[in-house]
Formats: sequence, C-alpha cells, structure tokens
Amino acid sequence: MDINGVADELYSRPPEEFTAARNVFEKQAKASGDKQLAAVIHELRKPNTAAWLANQLVREHSDQVRTFLELGSAMRQATEMRSGDQLRELGRQRRELVSNLMRGVRVLAQAAGRKVSQDIARDVEDTLNAALADGAVADQLSAGRLADALQSGGFPPSANLNTAWPTPAPMPPASPKNEPPERRDVQLDRARAEELLAQTDLDKAKQAAQEAGKRLDDAVRRLEDAVRRRESLST
Repeated sequence: MDINGVADELYSRPPEEFTAARNVFEKQAKASGDKQLAAVIHELRKPNTAAWLANQLVREHSDQVRTFLELGSAMRQATEMRSGDQLRELGRQRRELVSNLMRGVRVLAQAAGRKVSQDIARDVEDTLNAALADGAVADQLSAGRLADALQSGGFPPSANLNTAWPTPAPMPPASPKNEPPERRDVQLDRARAEELLAQTDLDKAKQAAQEAGKRLDDAVRRLEDAVRRRESLST
C-alpha cells in the first residue's frame, strides 16, 4: 500500500463512499505498522461535487484535458506575440475547449445520477480556468485529486489543494513522433496570440475598473457637496 495508490482509489470513488473507504485504508495502514502512512491517509479530504466532477473529467476525458492544459502552458509562456488575428482565433479555441469539457462534465454527472446546478457548473469552469492560468494548478487538476474547486480570479492557498501526498507527474504530453513540427509551431503561435488576448482583456478590465473608481469618487464628492448645501440652507 502506498499513498498514491490510495489517493487514486479514493478520488475515483463517488463522494459519499469517500470517508468510509478512507477509514478502511487508514486502519489497514495502522495494522501494518505504518503510522506515518495512516496519518497522511487521515488528512485526505472528501471532495465536494465540483471537485469530484473535475477529477472524473481528468480520468474519463484525459485527451481533451491534456489539450486544454497544453493551451494553458503555451499561453503562459507566450508573452511577446502581437497578432490580433491569432488572438481572436485562440480565444475562439479556448471557448470551444471549455464548452466541450463542460459538456463532458454534464454527461459524467448524468451517468452518475447527479444534477449540475449553475453554482456547481461555475465552480468546475472556474477550476478549468484556474488550471489554464497557472501551471501549479494545472498539475493539481491533472492529478485528479482535488478536494475543492479552484478559483480563476485569484488562486486559492495551498490549503485548498490536497497536497498531503507526493504530487504525481502530470499527464504525459502527446508523443512528438505523432505531431509534425509544423503543427506544433502553429499551435505555439496560436497559444502566444491567445495569451496576448487574455493580457489585453485584463488591461482593458483594469482600465475600466480605474475609470469606474474615478466616477464613484466624483459621485461621492457631488453627494457630499449637495448634502452640505442642503444642510446650510436648512439652518
């Protein structure tokens, strides 16, 4: 018995079976005299529904998830491209990939007799976007052992990730023998453009937030002036 095997078994099970199965593994580890392993198993946390669906997505649709994470890796590395046409194309690809993955999530949920509420769907999509934006989060997702959904707007602290066991290597990349260099170059160019698109969107959002903050300050000042005038006239 080792922690990787135990974790893989636990996080592949339905959430309602998690605690009982974890207790069994913990007792087996104690019976074998491995108190350290038992303690680590005890710390493994039951996944919520969104995390469980993300874990199953990695297991059942590994090729699609790998393609998605490869896009994220290229996006993070490509910071120098300045091509509007490629940005638009990569933006389309990202939306298409997320849409396909979310369809897969709903199929998995239906097969397991579970409903995907809007909140759960949003949490799963946030987890995918978080993995797209951060390599460490991508590794956690690809391991298929999440206990909580992840947030794309500001990555959660490590306490929200199940890191009580050694993190396994992420899903191996597709064999380069099966992918012509020309295709990899095209994918890289597209990924570079996609990152620039995301950066451009972020810059626009920041600018809009700053402008909104200025408008709010102006409105507050006008209100304060109006209150003072009204009070002076009332005395």
